[in-house]
Amino acid sequence: MASLHLVLITAVIICFCHLPANASQRRPRALVTQITQDPASQRYTVEIRQRTPLRIQRLVLDIEEDYMWVRCDNKSYISSTYSPLGCSAQLCKSYQYSGCGTCYGSRGPGCNNNTCVVAVQGSRSVELAQDVLVLPSSDGSNPGPLARFPQLAFACDLSSNRVISGTVGVAGMTSSTLALPSQLSAAEGFSRKFAMCLPSGNAPGALFFGDEPLVFLPPPGRDLSSQIIRTPLIKNSVYTDVFYLGVQRIEVGGVNVAIDAEKLRFDKDGRGGTKLSTVVRYTQLASPIYNSLEGVFTSVAKKMNITRVASVSPFGACFDSSGVGSTRVGPAVPTIDIVLQGNSTTTWRIFGANSMVRVNNKVLCLGFVDGGDNLQQSIVIGTYQMQDNLLQFDLATSTLGFSSSLLFGQTTCSNFNFTATS
Repeated sequence: MASLHLVLITAVIICFCHLPANASQRRPRALVTQITQDPASQRYTVEIRQRTPLRIQRLVLDIEEDYMWVRCDNKSYISSTYSPLGCSAQLCKSYQYSGCGTCYGSRGPGCNNNTCVVAVQGSRSVELAQDVLVLPSSDGSNPGPLARFPQLAFACDLSSNRVISGTVGVAGMTSSTLALPSQLSAAEGFSRKFAMCLPSGNAPGALFFGDEPLVFLPPPGRDLSSQIIRTPLIKNSVYTDVFYLGVQRIEVGGVNVAIDAEKLRFDKDGRGGTKLSTVVRYTQLASPIYNSLEGVFTSVAKKMNITRVASVSPFGACFDSSGVGSTRVGPAVPTIDIVLQGNSTTTWRIFGANSMVRVNNKVLCLGFVDGGDNLQQSIVIGTYQMQDNLLQFDLATSTLGFSSSLLFGQTTCSNFNFTATS
C-alpha cells in the first residue's frame, strides 16, 4: 500500500511539473492591460511585464508599428531568459527580415552573431529576440490570473532615439505576424482580435486581446462588443499592415462636405485614402478636404448662433465658447459624420467631446488640422477623435468594429473594472 501511495504522489508531481509554463488553471481566452496617456507627449502607453526576473514596463501604443521593440542600449536589458532569434528560425523566415546579423562589439542583448535582423521603421537594423512576457487574462469584465508567454519575439533596439519619457519601447499593433496581436493569438489559440479604448482623462483605458465580452461600468456593466458597428478594413498594396478605412463621404450636421472622390482612394504609390493612427493627436486632412470641412462646419455652426473668432494654432476654426451649450456628449456643436463602407447605418458619428478642443476659458476650436498638400494619406484619424470610443480590430476578417462615443451611453473608456479580479 505504501508503494502505491508513493507511485500516486510521484505521478501527481510529474503532472504538475509538465503543466505549460503559461498556464495558471486554463488557457486564457482573452487578455487585458491598462492604457494611459503621457501628459507631455499626449501619446498613449500600455503596461506589460517582461524578462526574468519580471519587470513592469511601459511601451508606447502604436497601431502602425509591425512589432514590439524594447530599448537595449547601455546594457539596460538584463534577463536570464533572453534568447536571440537565429536566422534559420521559422518566425524569422516568415517575416520579411533585413538579413542575418553579426556583432562587432560586446556580445549581449541586441548584439549577437547569426541573428535575425529587422528594420525599425525602415531606417535602422536591430536584432530580433525572444523573452518572457506576462499579461493579465480577462473574462471581459475584470482582469484575471496572469498569463505567461515564455518566448514572445521582439526587436532589441540599441538606440533610444524614439523612446518617450517613462517608456522602454513600442508595442506594435499592426496585422503583421510579429505584432503583439498575432503573436499572442498564435501562442494561446484565441481569436486574432484586439480592442482598444483610449481614455480622455488621467484614469486608465483598456487594451484587450482575444474575443471575450467587453464589459464596462456602471454596474451591472454593459457588454459593448454587441453594440459596435462594423466596417471593412481596406487593403493598401504598398503599405500593407496599417489600418485603412473606406470613407465614402463626410457630413456636418447633415450637410455634405465636398470631397474629390479620388482623394478617398489609393493611387498606385499607396497615397490617398484614410488611415487610423495612434501617433497623430488631432485628425489631419489634406488641405482641400480640410478647407471644405472647415467651411461647412463654420456655416452650420453660424446657423446655431455659434460665433467664429480668431484661430489658435494649430487649429484653424475657433469659436466663442460662451455661445456653445453643453451636452452629455460634449459641446453642443454640429455633429460630424464619417460615412464608411458597409450599409446605410455604417457611420462614425463624432460629437462635440471628440470634435472640439478647449484652448482657453473663452475659446473652443475644431479639433481637426490642415495637413497640407503633401499628406501621404488624405485623412489620418488621430487619437483625440478616438478617445472614449471603443475600437475592435478583427485581423482574421479584416474588419473594424467601432462604438462612436461611449459618453452617449453614460460610460467612458476609463470604466473598465481594473480594481476587481475574476
